[in-house]
Amino acid sequence: DVNHATVKTSSGEKPVRELVQDDEWLNGPFIATVQQRGAAIIKARKLSSALSAASSACDHIRDWVLGTPEGTFVSMGVYSD
Repeated sequence: DVNHATVKTSSGEKPVRELVQDDEWLNGPFIATVQQRGAAIIKARKLSSALSAASSACDHIRDWVLGTPEGTFVSMGVYSD
């Protein structure tokens, strides 16, 4: 989530939006690129992106069950009625 993401630089942590300085790109083409990431991996490698998805699922469950360090944000979707 680019609204909470930071990058560690030699001068400390900086918000991604501050470093990129292009809200139009972050809110448009960047989102489309992320949405098509799996297909791009398959096209480039001629292999499935399943391992990447499995790793992400493991990270998600770890963060959900064990929590994250203070000040660390992760995005999660929880299905409910």
